Amino acid sequence: MTKQGDEDELYLIQETIHGKFYSPSQDDDVQQVIQELALNYESNYERLTTMFQFSPSKKTRVHVYTDREQFYKIIGRQTEGTYDAKDNIIKVFTPPQIRFVPSLHSEYTDQLVHEFIHAIIQQIHPAVGSVKWLDEGTAFYAALQLEDALNQKHHFREIPTLEQLNSPTFFDDYGSSAYFYSGLMIQFIVDEYGLESLNEIIREPLALETILDTTMDQLYLHWKAYCNKEILSL
Repeated sequence: MTKQGDEDELYLIQETIHGKFYSPSQDDDVQQVIQELALNYESNYERLTTMFQFSPSKKTRVHVYTDREQFYKIIGRQTEGTYDAKDNIIKVFTPPQIRFVPSLHSEYTDQLVHEFIHAIIQQIHPAVGSVKWLDEGTAFYAALQLEDALNQKHHFREIPTLEQLNSPTFFDDYGSSAYFYSGLMIQFIVDEYGLESLNEIIREPLALETILDTTMDQLYLHWKAYCNKEILSL
């Protein structure tokens, strides 16, 4: 394994059928973490590319950091993962302990899948990234993180208003609940209008009302009733 000049002097640790995984370290624990991430990434690849009817033209590049502070310094903010549309690279923090702690394993392998979904849908149409509930909700839904939250009967904050949902600070204000409710919006769209409609919205995010033949206000009211039903079933 040698350093790759075009990857910020990172080491290419593993190359799979659809991905290239880099890290600033070649330590054994880093290599084992990347093996776990790569295995889960590949196991979800066909499902997600089929779901969104899109296959990346190149192998996905993933930068993996096992040092949290180093990752925060590189990213410039406190987050567990990000997809950078400017250079089409996924960057994730993944603690070495994922091999020994089942809950951490699923959390961080799902994080990579979540970021891969961002990579898919923002390559389909970059404007998806500007509609944050659509972008984050689709990733949370398709990575099966919403399903996990519902199955584990997590408790979240009250249902947000339409203004809150559309607010640029929604995810800052609502934290994990923002992902949950955005994911529920995507699940509602798929349940009520079909996966094909979601794919149309991803391809024309500003034409949502035309695609669904409704207004955002009407969609919100129907979704709120759907949320109440889902939450009551928890």
